[in-house]
Amino acid sequence: MAFRLVAFIAGSVVFVLALAFIVAFLVGSVLVPWMAGDRVSSQNPYASVAPLDLPVKSFNVSSTAGPLVLPVPGRVNVITPQYVGCPDVCHWETAILVALFQYVVEGGLEGRVAFVTIGVDPWSENLDIARGYQMVKAGQWLDKGILWAWVYDDVPLMERLWDEYRIYVERDNKTGLVNHFAGFIVVVDGRIKYIVVPTAEGWAKPAEVARILYDIIRREAIS
Repeated sequence: MAFRLVAFIAGSVVFVLALAFIVAFLVGSVLVPWMAGDRVSSQNPYASVAPLDLPVKSFNVSSTAGPLVLPVPGRVNVITPQYVGCPDVCHWETAILVALFQYVVEGGLEGRVAFVTIGVDPWSENLDIARGYQMVKAGQWLDKGILWAWVYDDVPLMERLWDEYRIYVERDNKTGLVNHFAGFIVVVDGRIKYIVVPTAEGWAKPAEVARILYDIIRREAIS
């Protein structure tokens, strides 16, 4: 009986994890064709890369790095929608970011890249919560010169940011959970240049997705 119970629990965990990966992929993929005009330039087992050329407005925002102009001038901006209370995909995004931080430091490009999380739960979270999360997950890389700014401001301003960057955000008022676009938005010289969305396999292999993003960063940073 005990063996059957353990087997059932193990099987349930595997099912839930598989379902979570599928949900993450669907959440991350649903808006890419709309944003990219159905132009996906490349897809490998780990991520879809959609080229774009969309101008974005400049915003003065509050962040964990202090007052910030977004997009950060003079740097390749890698923008990620996240919230600390997320049950799954946001933490997978963080795993990709942490792997990417290592590539950037090893490549000596930390002064040419700005990593910006646009928070998607300004109703429940603030900069102190975000800052604590960043220090736990990536404190060593922040100490090595990585600029990772987490943006939270008043709700109307956050809504304008989401609109400007075409980030889908919908809060479930019953559960407090937030459905949102999951992936990475690369901005160069005030224009959205790429959308990178991990596949189900890519979410499970953050270093592989980080390598794809690093190749884009390196190409744009030295061009």
